[in-house]
Amino acid sequence: MKAIYSILLIFVFVSSVFAQKTNTSGTGFPIENLSFSITKIYPNPVKDLVTVELQSVEAAPIQASLINILGTEVKKWEIGEVQKGDQKLKFDLSFLKTGIYFLKISNSGKVVTQVLKKN
Repeated sequence: MKAIYSILLIFVFVSSVFAQKTNTSGTGFPIENLSFSITKIYPNPVKDLVTVELQSVEAAPIQASLINILGTEVKKWEIGEVQKGDQKLKFDLSFLKTGIYFLKISNSGKVVTQVLKKN
């Protein structure tokens, strides 16, 4: 029962906090006017270090933030300019408590969010 409640809570939270008015693909990532996309996140669940692979259509500044299940931003990274093409970003999450988090990556008003589980 706890698992169903947790999944429902995550769904409601994600849909209300991170809802966008653009069309999305089956992955939930916006497909209109998006200059980057997350292609892979591993390992997930994460223990200490997580790798995010993304593909950028153009060189652009990127920011990332980590949000807990209550909607509080617990960490923010100013990544800076990423080049066009495939990129790998690594984030140290060893300071986090066990739980569910949302990794939000954005640039110029475009936002992609991925759920992370911290063990």
